[in-house]
Amino acid sequence: MDPEQRATQRNTSQGSTGADRQPPPADRQPPPGDDPEGVAWKGALAVALVVGGLVVWRACSPPGGGATDAPASPSANPAASAPSDADDAGAAPQPPPPRCTPASPPPFVIGDAPPARAAEQGAGGGDADSAEDIAPFAVEVGRGTTFSGGFAVGAQREAEGGTIAMVATLSADGAQGKLVRLARSRGDMDPPVVAGAGGAILAAMLEPNAGGRAIKVARVEGDHVTWGAELAEGRDESLALDIAASGERAVIVWDDVTRDGKRSRIMLASADVGTLRSVTSARPVSQPSTDAEMPRVLGRPGGYWLAYIARAEEPARKAAAKKDDGDEDTAAAGETITHQWIEVVPLDETGALTATPRAVTPKNGHVLAYDLTLGEDDGVILAFRDDDTPSGSIGGRISAVLVRLGGASEPRVLVGGDREQDAPPEAALGLGAGVPALLPGARGPGGQDPAKAGSAAAWLAIANASGPTQLAALTARGELEGGLNAEPALGRGEPIAASAEALLVARPAGKAMKLALLRCASTAPFNK
Repeated sequence: MDPEQRATQRNTSQGSTGADRQPPPADRQPPPGDDPEGVAWKGALAVALVVGGLVVWRACSPPGGGATDAPASPSANPAASAPSDADDAGAAPQPPPPRCTPASPPPFVIGDAPPARAAEQGAGGGDADSAEDIAPFAVEVGRGTTFSGGFAVGAQREAEGGTIAMVATLSADGAQGKLVRLARSRGDMDPPVVAGAGGAILAAMLEPNAGGRAIKVARVEGDHVTWGAELAEGRDESLALDIAASGERAVIVWDDVTRDGKRSRIMLASADVGTLRSVTSARPVSQPSTDAEMPRVLGRPGGYWLAYIARAEEPARKAAAKKDDGDEDTAAAGETITHQWIEVVPLDETGALTATPRAVTPKNGHVLAYDLTLGEDDGVILAFRDDDTPSGSIGGRISAVLVRLGGASEPRVLVGGDREQDAPPEAALGLGAGVPALLPGARGPGGQDPAKAGSAAAWLAIANASGPTQLAALTARGELEGGLNAEPALGRGEPIAASAEALLVARPAGKAMKLALLRCASTAPFNK
């Protein structure tokens, strides 16, 4: 058959139906133009062209364009929407909205501040702070307080060829600040502790003397400083000291060792607020059989709350070092982890005990640090860190307990460690090496929550050198109200005092210290 006849027959078979097509005879050979290798090459080229066209089309399509000309509706094709839902679920959670905003003009600076940074934000520098902001021989500040004129905090700085103790005051709106010099601080002592007494400020500081150390108490009104009688503090290593005022009296508490040196005890003395004359001499207020330290005192209507850490007696060493053992490494003693708990007792306005001290945390616990503020029904909220690891290590948990005159609630875990079933998600967070700081908030009559004001009854702050400070609002019963989160306006600053309207924040800046105010509102993101 000639080529023209073969073409005619091929065209005829292409136009017929599948039933009319017949396979070619077995002895028939394909023509030279229909080589199988050539057909495969052409097919690959066609596929490459199609794929290339799709790539170009996708690249030129606008974002969000449909992948097909007629996309199926979500209701008609549920499987098509599944990947989108999975992507949304796997997306990183957004940080909660800020609760705090700067409430004062530029910060009040104690000391010589370094040159300002262009990136500074927030109160006293916002998130521009870092570990480099802390310099040797920098200004130190202690716990702050409020008085009718605003805020006050004890501070000390290098000046006049030594260390000077002073009181820094800041007006309620943060616009005006000043420093009041107290005295030269000798020895490696802490900044003065302060307490508000109406329009005055009471300050107590330690000073070494021939008999060990003395406690000096001063009354600051404006720029005028009046000194009261000195109290003998003893020779123990602890620098724990606190002062509070209620009505016409003020009480000073500290810890000291017994005469035989076997245990520590809590000492208390009272003075007249107006004249600082001694009213009652120093006397022990902890149980004689209790090894007590780290006292704190807080004024309340009609008296005070006194709290301190009680410690079980250290276990005797199992065996003394052998006389012939010359290995100095094995002879060195490590840190002993003992059971420690918190005991609380109410005092009247004269500083006399009105009840027997009682343990409000488990006696098999390991309380390392604590803080306190007023709570519901003029009770006291205590937040404490419980950890059985050496000092300065990470881990542990922070719990809170409310103590009233009629009794104490069960401690509730707020952050870290094992937590209750209904505890908020923040209880699973790590603590680092931070310790709790409690600050008063806005409290209604009887210490009830001011729900309509949107303010917290108390604030819990956890400062940590390895990261930003975390802040949470508490109810008047010591329960978390909202999340425990870092605040951009707070950064690494440390809240040291609070009024019903603002938090006083201290932030180191080189050798200086910045004081500024933040206004914060309580939120509850995990309850939404």
